[in-house]
Amino acid sequence: MNINVFRIDDRLIHGQIVTKWIKEANAKMIIVADDKAAADKTQQMILKFAVPSGIKLEILNKEAAVNRVREDHSNVNVLMLVRNPKEANALIEMGLPINQVIIGNISNSKSSVGRVKLLDYIYVEPDDVEAIKAMHAKGINLEVKAIPEERAKDPLELIAKKYA
Repeated sequence: MNINVFRIDDRLIHGQIVTKWIKEANAKMIIVADDKAAADKTQQMILKFAVPSGIKLEILNKEAAVNRVREDHSNVNVLMLVRNPKEANALIEMGLPINQVIIGNISNSKSSVGRVKLLDYIYVEPDDVEAIKAMHAKGINLEVKAIPEERAKDPLELIAKKYA
């Protein structure tokens, strides 16, 4: 299994994923690595409806996702989606072999206190900042991009501007 694109996007599967990121990853499979979605049958049903035909979808908790990648020695191309930087960092700490993380949408949810706007589509809280810095410290290449064609931005530079 080749994880061609590992993306943080709190919306998980949506229009940009279907129209842009599947193609960018040359993916035949999407893995949503998310404990909440893996435990929520309604959310699973909604995510399944969003996936185009011909693309396999697996919705797994973090532990199962790491095991799935470790055990699959095929050459299938995968787009892996996680909800937030904290979850991405947890997967990496669990041994997921990733060298690049693309940070997409992190919404400004009304239930979150203390979120800081980095871009119109990226709002971070202290846990997110800590996780991004932790991934960087592990040597992970980090990029902020809404769509593949967009010029990548450095999340650490965006954070430094807001937390200077």
